[in-house]
Amino acid sequence: MQRYFFPILHKGETQADDVGELFGSDELAVQYGARVARDIASDPDCDRDAGTVVIVVDATGAEIARHVVKP
Repeated sequence: MQRYFFPILHKGETQADDVGELFGSDELAVQYGARVARDIASDPDCDRDAGTVVIVVDATGAEIARHVVKP
C-alpha cells in the first residue's frame, strides 16, 4: 500500500491534502481522484466554470493524474 494525495486547484488556489489515502496501485488512486472530481461536480453549489482540478500525487510527490471538474 502506498499513500496518495489529492490536492484540489480551485480559482487559482490550492487546497492541500495533508492526509491522503492508501491504495494498492496508481490505477486505484487515479480512479479515486476521478470519483472525487465527479463528487465535486455533482454538488449543486459547485462553480463549474472555476477551472477546478483534482490532482493525484504519489508519496514521492510525483503527479500521476489530473481530473478536471466538468458539468
